Amino acid sequence: MTRLPQCSLCHGDLIMSVVMPESDAESWPLRLELCAACDSGDVARPAAGILLQFFADGAGRDEARAEEAAFLVLAWMRECMAAHRPGPGRDRD
Repeated sequence: MTRLPQCSLCHGDLIMSVVMPESDAESWPLRLELCAACDSGDVARPAAGILLQFFADGAGRDEARAEEAAFLVLAWMRECMAAHRPGPGRDRD
């Protein structure tokens, strides 16, 4: 079993790590990280909190909930990607 890298913010254990096929402003691959310590209770990132709760409840091991898991992971990825894209009031430095 491959071990996930540590959280880039708190160096704790990650729940999930994804490398996207897009790059940031410095041409580094975008890495999405789901960390229980960093993403819990962040009202600006509700999809992250819902996904964390899904895993905390043990639902990530329930094959009958695979479709729900896919929906939650996609919502979390969209939320993360929105934070990396410039938009109204957000400029890339």
